[in-house]
Amino acid sequence: MATWILGQSPWLHASRVRLRLDFLPPKVWSQARNRLNASLALSTQSPSSIEVEHMPLPRQAPDMSVFEEMTAEYTLAVSQSSSAYTPQTSSGTLVNLIRTGNYAVAESLRKEMVDIKMPVQPNAIYERAAKAVLQTKGLKNRGEAFSAWLSLVPTAMEQWSSFKDIRQQLFRGSNYFNISLIMRFGLVMASKGYIASDAQSQVLSTLARYASPATTESYILQLETVVDRLSKTGHVEVTPEQWARIYSLVIRNQVLAGRGEHALQLARVAASRERQVTDFTFRFLLEHSQDEAFTASVHGLREQISSNPYSIPDVWGKRICSHTDTLALASRLRYLRRAIISTNPPTAYSLSDFMNAYHATGRTRALLSLRKKAFQHSHKAKSLWVMAEMLYHRSRNEPQLVLVVFAYHFHMIGVPRRTILKIMRLISKRRAQLSQRTSLPKHMLNRQYDISEKLWPTPYHTALVWEALVWSTPESDHDRMYKYLLAIADSSASQKPISDPDSKFAPSLLQLPRRTVDAAHFSPFVKLHAKRGRPERAAGVLKDMVRFGLSPGVVQWSIVARGFAEYGDPAVAVSIIERLEEHDGSRVRAGVSGDHADRTPSILDIGLYTNVLRGFVLARRLEHAQDTEQRIRQRFEYVDGELRATDDALRLLRNLERQMAN
Repeated sequence: MATWILGQSPWLHASRVRLRLDFLPPKVWSQARNRLNASLALSTQSPSSIEVEHMPLPRQAPDMSVFEEMTAEYTLAVSQSSSAYTPQTSSGTLVNLIRTGNYAVAESLRKEMVDIKMPVQPNAIYERAAKAVLQTKGLKNRGEAFSAWLSLVPTAMEQWSSFKDIRQQLFRGSNYFNISLIMRFGLVMASKGYIASDAQSQVLSTLARYASPATTESYILQLETVVDRLSKTGHVEVTPEQWARIYSLVIRNQVLAGRGEHALQLARVAASRERQVTDFTFRFLLEHSQDEAFTASVHGLREQISSNPYSIPDVWGKRICSHTDTLALASRLRYLRRAIISTNPPTAYSLSDFMNAYHATGRTRALLSLRKKAFQHSHKAKSLWVMAEMLYHRSRNEPQLVLVVFAYHFHMIGVPRRTILKIMRLISKRRAQLSQRTSLPKHMLNRQYDISEKLWPTPYHTALVWEALVWSTPESDHDRMYKYLLAIADSSASQKPISDPDSKFAPSLLQLPRRTVDAAHFSPFVKLHAKRGRPERAAGVLKDMVRFGLSPGVVQWSIVARGFAEYGDPAVAVSIIERLEEHDGSRVRAGVSGDHADRTPSILDIGLYTNVLRGFVLARRLEHAQDTEQRIRQRFEYVDGELRATDDALRLLRNLERQMAN
């Protein structure tokens, strides 16, 4: 050790030596100074003092061989810092454990402090522990641990927080909705004084849309209980206007989820608790009125609890989108910049067509600008843009990228989550090969726009997802996926919670909106069976649709009829056409006798006959094909050259006639 000291410090004159002393109280310091002066008080007349005074300093460096060698032991001893923080209390130790990321030990310490009833000092750092609970997989008693940590954060009056990380994990980072955790999050926030915050509104909107009405009403009741307890202590006071906004938000989201009766019931609950509802919400209920009795009930409640029952009603009109196909590319870009954030937005198909046309020029700057404008405007604009991106990939025959776009932007509600995640993992493993094999726009491959929370999918988005899944998964998975689609349709129709039987993570409180599934969700399965020579199973899918109250459209009937014409019994295909013609005739006659004859369009179009005609030709059934041609010319007064698809089918028929004649 001495060798190291002498090697590091040069020899200095005695007058330049400084001693490092720890801080001491003034009295102790004074006593120590006096004793040191007394011990150093040497007589200047003594021979030893005179000798020391005239003794010269050493002219050579000391001999290092007399000291020990420098080893790692000395280096370790010197490198250890004496300034390490040592907590003095249990709360300080708990904070230090969270700061260092030692959450398991922190959880044990927290439980011990709770058992011995030792108070924990509130600290905002406990949000990290609550987020860690959400991110830990397979954790037992996740809800209790999450509530325990979140309850240790300061109140809104002490230190305001947006709970950004926790909200992102609950509503953005997770691939499914855990209704139980969302309810715990909202109630703990309410106990901390966050009643009218954006986070509380997010919780209420999610529960109103994806939880059962009983669960949502129970949550509001618990919320009022928490607020009453806080108001008695003087910590929080919620105004009647804030309660009106809370009830109105939940009622509107119930209506959007297709639960008009439950929304009306919640309005009655608000009246029984002497809560007001905004007049905009009542006008929203009237717009979605189901019958005259529903309208009368809304008017009665409006007079009773509306915040402004005499406001001027809005003009509710259907939006008519402008057609931009004939405009030049620059003109379309100028139009889309204005329209995408207006009350009259373009259709998703118009945006998708613009993406194709603009990508053909080799540029992407305008697409990035449009996407940024849409994402910064509103959730509706975001949903519209993402729908256009999904249609873009669909037009390029890229079903896997349709799933990628959906999974990044939307909650996986109404779709087979585990199947999508499996495909996503496969895509991530071969992402480099995928980017080399396909020429994608940069903004759609590796430059996704960062969003704070995922969006709620509409039936239009989920229908595209089901179509992409059917054409990107092996045949062995189709039966399982179809059973899950039937379970979703049953849950949506019966309004009962649904849980995936194959997933242990699916929340049991999740309830789908009423209009989650429509006929377009079944079309991929109908087309799959019809194209692969199974028309009977395609007809079985239509039977399942009718069982769930969904009316097959002309597209589904056309696919089934084409399947029988090409692979099955041709008499069944002809029978389908005849029954559709008979049903269409009865509808037209009923429409003419009524007051809305102009609103009763024909469900049949030339596309159905063209599709069946092509099936007969490919099956080389000449007689049935000629009969279908006659139906086309008589019913639609068709002249060659009007429609390209019909002309192609007729051209195939002429070729078949020549082949059969030879």
